Amino acid sequence: MKEGKPSQTASMVAYFRAVAHLGVTSAKGFQDPTAEHLLPTPWAQLFRLTQRRARKAPQSLANARRGTDLLALRTLTIDAHVRDALAQGARQLVILGAGLDGRAYRLRELSDVRVFEVDHPATQAWKQRRASVLPVMAKSLAFVPVDFERDSLDAALTRAGHDSSAPTVWIWEGVVMYLTTEALRTTLRVLTARSAPGSTAIIQYNTHRSMPGPLSLLLRIWREPQISMHTPEVMAAELGAVGFHVIADSGIDDWARRFDATSPGHMRQGSRVVAARK
Repeated sequence: MKEGKPSQTASMVAYFRAVAHLGVTSAKGFQDPTAEHLLPTPWAQLFRLTQRRARKAPQSLANARRGTDLLALRTLTIDAHVRDALAQGARQLVILGAGLDGRAYRLRELSDVRVFEVDHPATQAWKQRRASVLPVMAKSLAFVPVDFERDSLDAALTRAGHDSSAPTVWIWEGVVMYLTTEALRTTLRVLTARSAPGSTAIIQYNTHRSMPGPLSLLLRIWREPQISMHTPEVMAAELGAVGFHVIADSGIDDWARRFDATSPGHMRQGSRVVAARK
């Protein structure tokens, strides 16, 4: 991550969500009007080029649809878990490593929910400037600046007003694969200490067969290599060790069936989302 800007991977994820919002995805019901507004240069320039191609020659974007399908399905799956947790009574949502997440600006179900976005101070300052044109759908939105190499996540959430005595929905998307196992465990211990009974953790992770070679090379060029892969069994054990029990763990084929989409086979065994309740 460059100082004052989101990471390249966060930007790439937002780019694919923005392209999916144009209709370049087989995932039914996907919408994310926020993604385009959050794109940094040159991703915004690439999006405008893609937008023109989508209007003139949509068939030329067949290859891009693999990425858009993956991100659209992942987003829809996490959103569905969030709605389930809210239906169980949770009224707090914490997004860890929020990056360019747009949920506080697009999910109407958050109208009675306090949202906390946790990320690096420089990234958050940049995002707040870009998101200033977007109306907030949540009851409230607090930006929680945390330099994970120096700051205490627990103390930062306390200062921000997070209530550890009330059920919380935690989203941890697109982060775990960049962390060591010890960093994963440290954060999970904070989550469980701040989670009242009925809280839900929604975590996206990758298995050992998660990426094609070119993408892996690109991440290394960006100096954002994925260093940590996990099996569903390992994730269940890590969550169980801190008091969360798995209620669902699904992969891309499951998401495609649920949302009547074409499964992006090149990452068939890679990306997964686990939901666990305390």
